Amino acid sequence: MTIQILIVDDEQPIRESLSGLFEDEGYLVSSSASGEEAVARFRKSPTDCVFLDIWMPGIDGLETMARIKQINPDVPIIMMSGHATIDTAVKATKLGAFDFIEKPFSLEKLLITLRNAVEKRRLELENSDLKVEASHHIPQLIGSSKPVSLVRRQLDKIKMSKQHVILQGQHGVGKSIAARILHEGSAQSQVGFVRFKASGLDDKAIEAELFGYEKGAFAGALQAKRGRLEVAHGGTLYIEEIADIPLPTQEKIIQVMLEHRLQHMGNASYIPCDIRLVLGTKYSKEELLQSGKILKGFYLQLHAAVIQLPSLQEREQDIPELLTMLIAEQVAHLGGEPVKFSDEVVQLLQAYAWPGNVRELRNYVERCHLLCAGKELTLENMLPLDGNTQQLLSFSAVPDDTVLQDGFHDARKRFERSYILHHLDKNEWNISKTAADIGMERSQLHRKIKSHDLTPGNT
Repeated sequence: MTIQILIVDDEQPIRESLSGLFEDEGYLVSSSASGEEAVARFRKSPTDCVFLDIWMPGIDGLETMARIKQINPDVPIIMMSGHATIDTAVKATKLGAFDFIEKPFSLEKLLITLRNAVEKRRLELENSDLKVEASHHIPQLIGSSKPVSLVRRQLDKIKMSKQHVILQGQHGVGKSIAARILHEGSAQSQVGFVRFKASGLDDKAIEAELFGYEKGAFAGALQAKRGRLEVAHGGTLYIEEIADIPLPTQEKIIQVMLEHRLQHMGNASYIPCDIRLVLGTKYSKEELLQSGKILKGFYLQLHAAVIQLPSLQEREQDIPELLTMLIAEQVAHLGGEPVKFSDEVVQLLQAYAWPGNVRELRNYVERCHLLCAGKELTLENMLPLDGNTQQLLSFSAVPDDTVLQDGFHDARKRFERSYILHHLDKNEWNISKTAADIGMERSQLHRKIKSHDLTPGNT
């Protein structure tokens, strides 16, 4: 599998020299001249490691890292700087940087650091994917809003059955938690719960990891290996994004589910395999079928139940409750005094779009705890959410008389309408560019445009 590297630096000679070095070593390299460009590129294509300069025009390296971590908190990021202080290096490491390299570079150190980052990430993926999670600690979906209560009731109805399930929802809404709830509430809870993430793997590697293989089954198969399906026998296999699974492999999975048996690659003998399959996806059923990302058999032959998990924006009333849980979580993990949020900041957090959903909220609370433990954050000293925070503040700081007379829900709808219309007009109604600017899925932006009855020139 080819490793993909992203280099982010505003100096073209550095981008070119690093690109040449890494390409000579067999890596696939892309580069960006700014933090904003890097975040947009990272959203569109998977990357295995990021080299990121700290001092850049626009958003700096620390803020760029925070935004990339909101998209994928597990990607290793190596920070670079020619004039950074020890405090800056410590802060970068605390915020999640894998390592810190000073300019001018030692080419040998660059390559060693890259190899260490890629190897560490490979081991993390292998351990987390193969690990049988059997803590039997039942996770919870936090919140009392109607959308969360509905999901909770749906999970309760089917968790004791062995019915296969498709969990739909954006990144970070809690699909993995819902999958664990299904498993821990089932009769198979004493057996393993296995997760599999196919992103970044090629088709052959995906099939090998799912089905297992014999020694010599293909080039590089130096020893036999059990697959995720076999490891999950008697329990639950959760596939994080079904759209990442190639269609021929999907067909083989369906056969395993129907026949309750599988074959290793390189072996004609059958192995028993009786599992509950839980599939996650960010796509709707229509999007999956129309785009050809999923076989109809997953709906028809497996009789899979479909549960839609709401985005955080659709359950903003749960944010105070989530904040309480996340703050306590940070104190338990990292120690220190809990950070506090003023009522005005909580309202601002409820008005924010949260493109990364609960995962992004968790990352934000972690940053606040690391940098502001024991403090109360107000509108004046709060940490930025993203590049649009100041605009959020300007919209909310001086509301007109009509908004002041509204309840919070109505005021939020007015703000959301103005906010989306502002960015649509700024981008001349380019839907794709607007969605990227505000961190929203195109399909969700289309729904917002329709719900607010927005048209070009409409105020």
